[in-house]
Amino acid sequence: MLYIRSFIFDIYFYIVCALVSVFCLPFLLGPISWSFIPSRLWGYLTLFGARWILGLDYKIEGAHNLPEKPYIIASKHQSAWETVAMCYLLPSPVFIMKKELKYVPLFNLYFARQKVIAVDRKLGKDAIIPMIEAAKFHMQGERCILIYPEGTRSEVGKSGRYRPGVFSLQEGLGVPVVPIALNSGAFWPRRSMIKKQGVITMSILPPIQPGLSREEFMKTLQTVIENRSNQLYEEVRSYDKTKKKSCS
Repeated sequence: MLYIRSFIFDIYFYIVCALVSVFCLPFLLGPISWSFIPSRLWGYLTLFGARWILGLDYKIEGAHNLPEKPYIIASKHQSAWETVAMCYLLPSPVFIMKKELKYVPLFNLYFARQKVIAVDRKLGKDAIIPMIEAAKFHMQGERCILIYPEGTRSEVGKSGRYRPGVFSLQEGLGVPVVPIALNSGAFWPRRSMIKKQGVITMSILPPIQPGLSREEFMKTLQTVIENRSNQLYEEVRSYDKTKKKSCS
């Protein structure tokens, strides 16, 4: 049954992607704020389908930790779930993403209108200044900037290398960085079509204010995100073990 539900959801997901990307094209003709409406709809429909097809729901804890705009969000990245969900759960987030994603057909039109911040990793340190300048533009529009400090999805229970670009952003913008921990990889694993039922927890942690040195900032960010993400993962594992014992 798990395989069937996952297969049905994948079909639903790709249909939603196609329909939203095609029928919401008129939103690109209006102001930039309109271009975030299709993203929010895409996120909502995906979460709706996950709930009713997969039995996969979510909960948010620590929402009170979100400061007044502007701010930067630095999120753990385990799954495609948070990429989609945060389009709906966060207020018009502007993604910082690798340059290659800008060329996805149809989606590239929305990326261009939203002025997503695409980073060319081949440039190394030379990519920092353009990234900060692009982020300043969105700060004026009171949008939050969303970055995955690890740069790519990490295996659940493990940590990737945290890249210092997030520190450069805070240093250049002078705004708080809000860490987000989650356990999405326990239910929607990377590089797998199988998705499990349950409840994904997205934990919004207290913001890190400007003023720390690069070393202090990076250590604090990684520690709080990894510790909480691991706690959330262990809660899932403990629940699964208890459930198996009760069924045996």
